[in-house]
Amino acid sequence: MKRYYTIQLDGNAVRFTPGGEVAVVDAIQALSGSDRAGAIWQDRRKSDPQLDRRCRDYLFRKNAAAEVVDTEGWEEIEKALINYILEKGLPDDPRWNLTSTV
Repeated sequence: MKRYYTIQLDGNAVRFTPGGEVAVVDAIQALSGSDRAGAIWQDRRKSDPQLDRRCRDYLFRKNAAAEVVDTEGWEEIEKALINYILEKGLPDDPRWNLTSTV
């Protein structure tokens, strides 16, 4: 088992490697509040295979690997998530209720 760190964001555990790489699905879950974070990630990586190439597997626990990405890779994934929202709409979660001021 490799060493890793966990940060709680709004009740969601987000795992990080000692080198600062973030677990992709954990981060998507924390940002979106959606229980479909894995499906969102699968959709994005199919739409843009370059995102998948930025990731690597990290063994957080025995038999429990997850894809992690560095800061530059995460910035690309964030852009892809914005495109996902524009294409497919916002996830069904109260935290996505946005208000605008004029």
